[in-house]
Amino acid sequence: MAAVIGVLVLLPDRLGLDGVVPLADSIAFRPQLAVVTTVLALAALAYRRMRTAAVALLAVSVVALALVVPRGVARPPSPSTAPTLTVLSFNVDRGEADVQSLAEVVRRVRPDVVVLPESATRYSALVTAAIPDLGYRSSVAARPGAPDVAGVTVLTAASLGPVAGRVIEQGRFDPWLELSDGRLGALRLVAVHVSAPVPQKIGSWARELPQLQTWCRPGAGPVVLAGDFNATLDHRFFRDGTRGCQDAGVVSGQGLVGTWNAAWPWWAGAQIDHVLTGGGPEPVDMTVLDLPGSDHRAVLARVRLG
Repeated sequence: MAAVIGVLVLLPDRLGLDGVVPLADSIAFRPQLAVVTTVLALAALAYRRMRTAAVALLAVSVVALALVVPRGVARPPSPSTAPTLTVLSFNVDRGEADVQSLAEVVRRVRPDVVVLPESATRYSALVTAAIPDLGYRSSVAARPGAPDVAGVTVLTAASLGPVAGRVIEQGRFDPWLELSDGRLGALRLVAVHVSAPVPQKIGSWARELPQLQTWCRPGAGPVVLAGDFNATLDHRFFRDGTRGCQDAGVVSGQGLVGTWNAAWPWWAGAQIDHVLTGGGPEPVDMTVLDLPGSDHRAVLARVRLG
């Protein structure tokens, strides 16, 4: 019985059960649950009548730990002189994130691309007004009159030149935005905001994540995907959808740093905000930033274009 409970808590994706609530939510915290389960199992070994159950539970937790620990080990990139693209992604929480703090980061870092899920026309205008001298161009994907929570904004540096935007209606909730051309050339930059795995959206969540294969499948061409995916590598829908892409968090050894909920310590949260690359571009590094006013942390990544 202990092993069964352990598998349901720590390995529901291996049983195809991570597409139902509440397992779709709890599995996002597999790293933390695996550590807690390991400690409890080790403590239970001290009691003779509990040893069999403790050993079974310990075996399951060791499997879970083996799945998550590699995300905290960096894979140094090979030396290269290829140009890089700096991407800042920050879910601005219904357009309530502090504009000035975001503007200060943009002014200091000068990212090539800024992806802002939960930002529509109103918040986009506030951000561009805070950095008028930097020359960023704004592209917004949102239905007419939509509130910030239902949109996504992408700011592109003037150095990228005029880029072309394409709104992607991948589901009945938030649209995505694909940019190309300009200095991006054949590279496609996709701003993503996947539906949350909550009861009223779980069906859409399970349909949206597999659509990431549009860009990650072999032969799809060079791509950078950034935004709020509302999923971690512990979700099979995310793993299947992004097969063929690289995760900047994992490559840089930052894959266990929580980006949600920002009110919690970094080690207690889930990394649901990602920068992914495929078709040639490769992650170089990634940093998670705390910015006020949002329940998400920001992700800053450098990508080698190849």
